[in-house]
Amino acid sequence: MQDIHDIRPPVQVGFDPMVIKTILLVSGGIILLVLLFFLIKKYFKKRKQPKDLKYLPEPMAPYESALKELELLFQSRVLDPRLFYFDLIAVLKKYIGRSYEINAVEMTSQEFIKGINRLNLDQVAKKDIAGFHERSDPIRYAGIVPGKDRAKEDLLFIKETIHQIEKGLIRLKKKKEESP
Repeated sequence: MQDIHDIRPPVQVGFDPMVIKTILLVSGGIILLVLLFFLIKKYFKKRKQPKDLKYLPEPMAPYESALKELELLFQSRVLDPRLFYFDLIAVLKKYIGRSYEINAVEMTSQEFIKGINRLNLDQVAKKDIAGFHERSDPIRYAGIVPGKDRAKEDLLFIKETIHQIEKGLIRLKKKKEESP
């Protein structure tokens, strides 16, 4: 008698462990490649950033910045008075906010006037700024159209007010330097 041999090998039921191993190896390799890509990208990005920040330009002083913005407003044509007055008030608020370290840009007109009254400004400047706000609010919010030359006069008024405030800040700084 002879031994009985199968004609075909036995068929496995379920998942082939070799296929699962191959899928896991391929997906692990892809994850490693993606991780390696992001690490290299991060390394080169970090390398490009300047290490010494003293080469960055100094920000402009509040006074110089305000004068530059006012000059740009002076050179532009007043097409929409509302936008012009919004820009004009924004320049004043930015200047006062940066000079006195308050968040003037985010304040409403009433909050700004109250904040101005708490600052170390001369009474004439406080009164002029409050009066200008009261005159410009109807133009900004109600859409009242000012006279032809009113916009340029108000621009010059704001420029002079900023100039007077800057003089007061310089005087105050000199007093502080002399008093110690």
